[in-house]
Amino acid sequence: MGLFRRSSSKPPRRGLPGRSEGYTPPYRVDSASQRARSSSRSVGGTIATALSTFITLFVIAGAIGLAAIALPFITSIGGSGSPTPPPASIEPGRPTLNEPSEPITASATITISGALPQDLLEKSDAIIRIIITRDDGSEITGAEINMPKTAGFDVAQIPLASGSNIIEAVVVLNGSEGTRSNSITVVRDTTAPALTISAPTPGAIMNGDSVTVTGKTDKDIDVQVRNETTGTIEGGRSTTKGAFSIGISLRDGTNVLTITATDGAGNQTSKSVEISTSASVGRISIVLNPDTIILSARRNFLITATATDSAGAPATNVRVCMYVTPYGGQPDPIAPGLCTTSDTNGRASWTYTFPDNFNTEGRGLVTVTYELSVGDPISGTQSFRVYLVKP
Repeated sequence: MGLFRRSSSKPPRRGLPGRSEGYTPPYRVDSASQRARSSSRSVGGTIATALSTFITLFVIAGAIGLAAIALPFITSIGGSGSPTPPPASIEPGRPTLNEPSEPITASATITISGALPQDLLEKSDAIIRIIITRDDGSEITGAEINMPKTAGFDVAQIPLASGSNIIEAVVVLNGSEGTRSNSITVVRDTTAPALTISAPTPGAIMNGDSVTVTGKTDKDIDVQVRNETTGTIEGGRSTTKGAFSIGISLRDGTNVLTITATDGAGNQTSKSVEISTSASVGRISIVLNPDTIILSARRNFLITATATDSAGAPATNVRVCMYVTPYGGQPDPIAPGLCTTSDTNGRASWTYTFPDNFNTEGRGLVTVTYELSVGDPISGTQSFRVYLVKP
């Protein structure tokens, strides 16, 4: 058997068949089916990736939305009170005026309020100027105030001319006016309403314990009827044609009714009507001598009362009391706790003297009460006037 010798060169390296050290494979070309499978895997991966990204973004957006909704609720739970609402949006560079609570007034001045946006509020060296445009088209400066430290501001004593007053506010910086605010309109009305009383007529003698006061004034305004004798007040409102009808109770004797019409601006017109009435229980007649008192000349007057019962007979030998109520004062009895007795004609009389410290002008009332032996007492009143000096 013969012997074989290996070459002295290095033995071949183990590896892939036919590949030796330093081998470079040729450029590989895939078949059509392989390219299709590869392309399919690539497209599928791209779609899956895009879908996954979309789902992730959708979940994030939903989480942000839920957080925005829940944040105020969480804040209100964690805080000591209700959350403060965000400030109302105010147009930058322009003040805002609030609508007046009384757009029609009889007053010569008015107070207005408004607000400033943050960009104007920061101009601490500026002023707020109030501009008024009148009916004749003229413009005046109604007021100027220093820039407030808060967004809200009030300006008092804004002068009003009769008629329409269009009011605006503007911020002035270094002598230059900015953008004017919205305008508000205030009407000054100083004309008192007309007032005519149709019924009852002055001096009328009424039957019953009430009367209906009718008349005419401005349309759709307040009308009040006050019985100065009893202090009773009834109110109503005129129609669109100015008519009014208001019922009020009466007492036996003289009743002074004061009718007052008040328009929307607060202007008033008053008229008084003096009437008489008698109840079925009897009748009282009161005479004052004099019925007009001039305090500079005399301070007393004589009061004479005569009464009849329900049958028309004189209210004789009954207790009679008298009270005087000066204008704006409290009832002042002539003799506190003491009254007198009527004579055989049902007559009683007193002399009343005003106190030395009384110096009030106006209308007063005398009230007389007869305490009948049978039935309810009957009362009557009579008015008088007081002047400091002769008018």
